[in-house]
Amino acid sequence: MPNVTDSLRRAFRLPEPQSTPGTPTAAKATPSARPDPLAVTLANGTTFSAVDRAALAQEAAKALKLGADVPGRVQDGPTCGLYALGMVMDYWEVKDPTTAESPLVVDADTWRRDSHSLTPDTKYRLFDEAKKAGFTTQGEMFYARQLGQLAEQFGFKSKVTENFTVKDLHAAIDQGHPVLVAFDVDNHGNPGLFGGSRAHWAVIEGHFDKDGTEYLVATHGWTGKEYVWRADDLMASVNQLNASDFPAAPKDITKTLRGLMVEVTPKATA
Repeated sequence: MPNVTDSLRRAFRLPEPQSTPGTPTAAKATPSARPDPLAVTLANGTTFSAVDRAALAQEAAKALKLGADVPGRVQDGPTCGLYALGMVMDYWEVKDPTTAESPLVVDADTWRRDSHSLTPDTKYRLFDEAKKAGFTTQGEMFYARQLGQLAEQFGFKSKVTENFTVKDLHAAIDQGHPVLVAFDVDNHGNPGLFGGSRAHWAVIEGHFDKDGTEYLVATHGWTGKEYVWRADDLMASVNQLNASDFPAAPKDITKTLRGLMVEVTPKATA
């Protein structure tokens, strides 16, 4: 039987000890390249001892209880924003099913087990509504404000904070509000520095401080599980989103994605 430390290591994507910094490739990351929970490294070569890893996992578990632990969803195709939004909707559905809806992303999610954890309460699909509104072609969401507008179509309200800071993340999470942010993802599912060519959506669920370093607990559509990142690493990734080469994306994403935090809440929430 695995002990508590082993279980926590499997629950959270934490950097593995390593002697030299990893060098991420420039190849596009895809949801099919799901990271191994026990083999995650940071692009900047951050190392943690086994004791540090266990302590971080313990702190992350506490942070989720105090923050906004969202149910996971695993994406299919270039749909990270839609599945991240679905996780936030599921979070509010668990809290109060009467406040808003919890839709599937596509019809295929009805049989794809890891695509959702709750029974949908509407026949409408996030992808269909996003495409109908002209927000997407294949499921990609390169305009943060449009992601919020899509949420509003399902009975939520949205707030977009420009040039957000770690303090803004903390303020939302401390109210029990998960937030959606875009960053560059590396091959392991962690923040990377690729100039926006690997832009990806994540949900920030919790935060904690350990030994003077700020950490964030996040999840995204590659695995639907939790990741633990240094806040500085995420912010560095967020603030260098400049351009995308995705066919349907705007070439310049500095005004559409970079530094924009999307907060989605039920209309009745303060």
